[in-house]
Amino acid sequence: MSGLVMPPELRDRLGHEGSLGLLKLLDSVRRDWSDAVLSLAIERFERRLAEEISKLRVEFHQDLAGVRQEMATTRVELLKWSFVFWIGQVAAMAGLMAFMVSALRRSL
Repeated sequence: MSGLVMPPELRDRLGHEGSLGLLKLLDSVRRDWSDAVLSLAIERFERRLAEEISKLRVEFHQDLAGVRQEMATTRVELLKWSFVFWIGQVAAMAGLMAFMVSALRRSL
């Protein structure tokens, strides 16, 4: 019965046992009401938290899909430029070898 103060007029009218009974009733109602409000607040918080987490998951998966797409595109570009470089190297080596063979034939 925390903090409940009974006015003297009401205490005199109800008597000692009636006053204690009323205080117990009011304290019980207050506790029940506090528990109900607290459980409602917890339910709302949990629902809101679940909504925000689901939004975050959706956004994360969308961003992850974008990153995967970008990595695939980058991989294809890198492979394409690697082939261009290798073909250029093969052509340069073939030209160098042809030059060396022709120079060797001229010297013989």
